[in-house]
Amino acid sequence: MLTRKVRRRLSAATLLPLLGLSTACSDAGSPAGTAEAAGRNPVATETRGHAAPLTAAELKAALLTEAEAKGFTITGSDSRAGAAAADGRAAEAGEPTACLVLRRTPSENAPERGESAAAWSTMYLGDGALWPRQTVLTSYPVDTARARMAELRRAVKACGRFHVRNAYGTGSVTTETLPVPALGEEAVRYRMLTRTKLRSGDRGYHYALVTVVRAGGVIASVRTSDALGPFPAEQVKGFAPEPGPDEPMTAVLAEKVSKAAGA
Repeated sequence: MLTRKVRRRLSAATLLPLLGLSTACSDAGSPAGTAEAAGRNPVATETRGHAAPLTAAELKAALLTEAEAKGFTITGSDSRAGAAAADGRAAEAGEPTACLVLRRTPSENAPERGESAAAWSTMYLGDGALWPRQTVLTSYPVDTARARMAELRRAVKACGRFHVRNAYGTGSVTTETLPVPALGEEAVRYRMLTRTKLRSGDRGYHYALVTVVRAGGVIASVRTSDALGPFPAEQVKGFAPEPGPDEPMTAVLAEKVSKAAGA
């Protein structure tokens, strides 16, 4: 029988496609750092350095374990060789189009990125947490990873307000840049408030706090998200997730990814 906590988390997961977000926040899946980690060759990775993108198995091994992500419960993880397959239901349009990178970067399902491989995991902070932290690692040739980060930086600066639409409805997104510690070789942090209008007519707000770190050819993102529902606008203005509780976990992830990438 499902516990009340698991039922609440699964209910939250059903809302994520409506927001154009990942659906990987279930309490199922393989624990991070298990099966594929055993087949990794650390010596080969260190010797190779920047020469080639990390594989799906190497990326999955670079995800945090619960022992490393202290205070978090990891509910599932997975990996994939190559980019995500195109899915018409998940296709999203935006205005301006260049701003969509802000939503695609922290998603494990973004066919447009064209990564060599990807790995992701879902974790919750504390026993009563409802909304997850989603960690996504993607690998590229180093020059491509640098270009992806430059694209993201341009979008963070230019996309203070943009609009999106997908199969589930429309959204108006407000973006703000946040300070970020020195992580990896470069890092970006931003916060998005999305005002959603679903095809059903329901309206609400969704917050996402995103930290993105590049180490060599690997781009790692940590996204904290929360759906607020139909809150009065004046109350929403007073709500903004902060990175404080995530800082130690994000720093450990950045260090682990940097070692895996030979950066």
